[in-house]
Amino acid sequence: MPVLAIQTLDRRQVKACKTALEKSGHFDKLRGIEKDDNGFLIFTNKTGEYVDLKRITMAEFPELVDLEPSLEIMVVPNDNYKNAWDVQSSSNLKAAVLSALESLMIPSLSPERLDQMIKSLPHRYYIYGQFLLLSSGSFESIPEWQSIAQGDLTFANKFYKLLADRLNVTHIAQNAPIPGDNDNAMRKPTQLVCLYGDFGLDVNHASILAPSREHMARELWAATRQNSICQTWAPRYTMFSRGNIKEKARVLRFENVENKTVVDLYAGIGYFAFSYAKRGAGLVLCWEINPWSVEGLLRGAKANKWKAQLVQHEEDWVIETKKDSAPKLVVFLEDNRYAILRIRTAADAHDLKYNINHINMGLLPSSEQSWPIATELAALSSEANVTLHVHANVAHSDIDTWSRSTALKLLYLISEFSSGSCVIPTHIEKIKSFAPGVIHICGDFLVKKG
Repeated sequence: MPVLAIQTLDRRQVKACKTALEKSGHFDKLRGIEKDDNGFLIFTNKTGEYVDLKRITMAEFPELVDLEPSLEIMVVPNDNYKNAWDVQSSSNLKAAVLSALESLMIPSLSPERLDQMIKSLPHRYYIYGQFLLLSSGSFESIPEWQSIAQGDLTFANKFYKLLADRLNVTHIAQNAPIPGDNDNAMRKPTQLVCLYGDFGLDVNHASILAPSREHMARELWAATRQNSICQTWAPRYTMFSRGNIKEKARVLRFENVENKTVVDLYAGIGYFAFSYAKRGAGLVLCWEINPWSVEGLLRGAKANKWKAQLVQHEEDWVIETKKDSAPKLVVFLEDNRYAILRIRTAADAHDLKYNINHINMGLLPSSEQSWPIATELAALSSEANVTLHVHANVAHSDIDTWSRSTALKLLYLISEFSSGSCVIPTHIEKIKSFAPGVIHICGDFLVKKG
């Protein structure tokens, strides 16, 4: 059974949170406190299901009421939960690696060196179905690992096969950061290292930009569930960030989404688009330039039993007006700069008023290039109020300044299309740590049209 944990990005809050949970008897002494890229997790002895996450609030922990603004509830699989969909404890990995190394009976591997190797393993890893994803540098921290993992390829393959058997997986890869340069606009995991298993046909320029059906059919597709929503992706071609679960859960609590139209200008595999769909949006319009992400979005929509319509760049968008057969998501495989023309043309042709009230811009490190598109869409909407969700990587010390300057820039842009409008910053959500002193945030800006 998954357990509830309290997440905080503020190191200063950890001790106060732990003390409060200890006094109430809700602190899990066995799992304690863990630190990862998303801050600190303080484990509790309360359990919960993913499907219930949108209904879990801090009211579950009245002892933390004074700390609430800087805390978030997370649902984390238990180590013994066989169908865990996400992060795993290091204990299972260490046991599996130890067993694999002992089976290889390496003459030069003394008990002391073996113990050092096991201790150097990462604290966490991820299993998505039959796919094991290790963190960067998992088998590179000390020379002993380099001699095994990077030496004799036949020997290394034996080790990975033993490890795969013990963890009941068929594929193993090692993660690496997503490059943040301008040449990686499609946010591809270009540094992923495949260690074991058949991941598909060779990666080449054509397979990245215009993959054939054979390439997609032969590729490894990973899947996971968060907040009871299935998401699917090809690890070699698209990224998946489990740390976004916090923002996905927040979307599930949004008001005034039911039967409205939502626009996601950087849809990816459906990270946030799916949360809007589950929350009850009437239509989610998605833009994405990575064909592999689009394929993952379509597969994920099917797994969630939502009808999705794919529209290629040079293809006309034929709107289904019958409610029973209309898609929940429309996915445009093209640059989002065509969003205005697409929506305006469709509205004019069918005499429609698109009731767009949420526009999501999830590109990192900044989504500023899409702000003119978002503000024009807000002006085009039949809704009096439209909320823009602006994602960005911002220094902790600059968050307030960023919020004010963003509101002013958005106001300047919207004034071109809708005179008398105002832009109100309503919320800043701290999603996860990106780098020392830098955090991934989402700013909510309410556009009130005059």
